[in-house]
Amino acid sequence: MSLKGPILHHSADEIERMTEQKLEPVAETIREKSMRISEAIGHIRSRVYGKVLSLYTQAFHFIQVATEPIYHTIKSFWVNFPPFRWFIYIILSLNAIPLTIFAGWVLLTVAFVLSLAGVGIVVSQGLFTIVGLIVFLPVVAILVLVAFVCVTFMTLAWFGFKISGSVQNAIGITSQELAVDLKGITKGMKDVVIKRPTT
Repeated sequence: MSLKGPILHHSADEIERMTEQKLEPVAETIREKSMRISEAIGHIRSRVYGKVLSLYTQAFHFIQVATEPIYHTIKSFWVNFPPFRWFIYIILSLNAIPLTIFAGWVLLTVAFVLSLAGVGIVVSQGLFTIVGLIVFLPVVAILVLVAFVCVTFMTLAWFGFKISGSVQNAIGITSQELAVDLKGITKGMKDVVIKRPTT
């Protein structure tokens, strides 16, 4: 037998069962909706993929059809008209040096721009580092000062402890004598307590 609650007058098992009964339709609805959403996303994905693939195939076919006559014309000139080949070879030979110079120029300017950007990055990072140091250095200085003050007081306390030990030794009070004195005091107190008459 399970205990009934003071407010709802239901046991924990009954409350759990009622909660499951009330939440089951909600969970089923959520499952159905999520399945529909998943199916819709899959359907949309397949349609989009199909459209993109179709457009790509059409574009590729259009380009192939459009460039095929040009390709065959150039190939025909290349095979059947040797001066065309000579012209291409001479163009490539004469332009090899300027093309190399131009490629070197492009690489040089790219390297210059990237190094300039790198210098800009370094300069801006340096600026931000300086701004950070403006905050960091005073905090560090204050913390070093606090540490120095703490160590100073601890050192003074340590010197005081050492000096008090030296003074005690100088006047003849050692830790052993203090221990003996304390033992005597506690023994005397016990004797007084034991001998005291009770009323």
